[in-house]
Amino acid sequence: MDWKIGKQRIWKLAGAFFAAMVVFTILSRAAYQHGIAVVTTQAPAGGTISHQVILNGKTVQNQEQAVTTEAGLRIAGVSINEGQQVKKGEVLFTLDLEYLEEEILNQKQEMQKQQLSIQDAWSQEAASREQRENQQAQAEENYNSAVSKAQSDFDRAGEELSQAEQALEDYYNGTGADQDQEEKLTAACEQAQADYEAAQNAVEQLQQEMTERIQQALDQAAAQPPDPTEEDQSSGLTPEEIQTITQQIQAEYTPKLSQAQLQVSQAKQIWDTAKAELDAFLQNGGTDEGEITEQELLEAVERAQAAYDEALAALEDAERVYGQAINTAKLPTAVSHTAQIGQISYDQMARKLEKLEALREAEGKICAPVDGIVTESRVQTGEKTTDTTAVLLADLSQGCKFSGTITQEQSKYIGVGDKVILRASSSGKVYKDLPVTTLSMEEETGQLTVQLPAGTLPLGASAEMNFTRKSQPYSCCVPLSALHLDERNMPYVLVVEPVETVLGTQMQARKVSVTVLEQNETTAALAEGAVHREQKIIVGADRAVDDGSRVRVG
Repeated sequence: MDWKIGKQRIWKLAGAFFAAMVVFTILSRAAYQHGIAVVTTQAPAGGTISHQVILNGKTVQNQEQAVTTEAGLRIAGVSINEGQQVKKGEVLFTLDLEYLEEEILNQKQEMQKQQLSIQDAWSQEAASREQRENQQAQAEENYNSAVSKAQSDFDRAGEELSQAEQALEDYYNGTGADQDQEEKLTAACEQAQADYEAAQNAVEQLQQEMTERIQQALDQAAAQPPDPTEEDQSSGLTPEEIQTITQQIQAEYTPKLSQAQLQVSQAKQIWDTAKAELDAFLQNGGTDEGEITEQELLEAVERAQAAYDEALAALEDAERVYGQAINTAKLPTAVSHTAQIGQISYDQMARKLEKLEALREAEGKICAPVDGIVTESRVQTGEKTTDTTAVLLADLSQGCKFSGTITQEQSKYIGVGDKVILRASSSGKVYKDLPVTTLSMEEETGQLTVQLPAGTLPLGASAEMNFTRKSQPYSCCVPLSALHLDERNMPYVLVVEPVETVLGTQMQARKVSVTVLEQNETTAALAEGAVHREQKIIVGADRAVDDGSRVRVG
């Protein structure tokens, strides 16, 4: 009996032991399975990568019209507001007519003053030109007169020198002719006297000419009308003015008189010499050759040579001095464009007056040049107009366009000519196959516009633009969630492979480096060869998974 009881206990204990072992085994496997990541896998598949560009923007005008008017006019009233639609010819703002009349009157008066200034400038230029021409003519006349006289004196001195040398030679040869000598001396004396009297007459004529020129200049100055800007408008010239005019003309004639008086002095000296020689010849009896000594003939040659040298120097001086006077008179003077510049200013004033008078004819009303919408108004009642734009109008006749801001990344997938879809924000209406007209980038962002057909969307309407760019077909595409980056920022994926363990066949994650050809927000295209279509790529997990991690496909 005791033996049976003991045997039963053994069997109970053995059963309890084996039951505990089974429980512990189940608990152990459950704990092991709980520590393994549950992953979702997907095989690579062929496909394309789509890039979607979505922009929000508004419709804007294709063309703006700038409305301007003359600056400095007072504004009487403004009839429009920004955003208001206006018709062609509709009044935008009105100018103060009374102020406009004052501006027209002021403009006319300024033009009259400008015209007088131009006339004065032309008159001064003509007088200056005439004075230069007179100075040149007078300088040439003085040159010709002085050089001619000096040349005549030089020629006569040459003849006298030749005569003196011939007389000396005749003396040495013993062939002197008293009668011929007396005739030559008499003729030389008479010629010298005539030259002296001619020189005196030249001085008297110059003095008389100077006196007449002074009187003529004084008469012309006295005949000029008085300057209306001067307070003293009494007729006649002041002593200071008479003195100034007289001194100017005397300064002009001073070189001429000095030269003429020099010629008188030279002619007097030559005449005195000729008379002395004639008197000496006559006093010595004239017919007795022995009374004219060799020394006297030598002295006569010396005096003739000195007179010849002096005449030559006078001729050279006359050519140099009066030649310099001609060159000085011909020197170019500073060119003045005062009259031409004044005429340009006058023409500008005339054009402005035409514009002011046109505004007066329009009763000061500034009207819209086209049908449009006021995008900006820069005028205010009571203020004055400026030389810039007064009102900006969106020209409705030129249509409108969609405009939106695009990023640098988005600009890679869209370009001019691509057909896009627009959806109106207010009505939800969709417009398809609208071409992109412009795309301009500035650093990180840019502006994209889409031309809209007439009547599509109103100006200022909000809209959303949508465009999708599809890539070429790829044979290996995976979800973007399957793509990872290692510590070197190199892309890789994790594939699931079976491995043998003491617990049997289990699944393990393995790292595979890949090359990304293209990707978008959801999908990546990989280069062929790294993974194949039979492999299962991990695209999701309930916890972190790395190379070598035990996994369980959920």
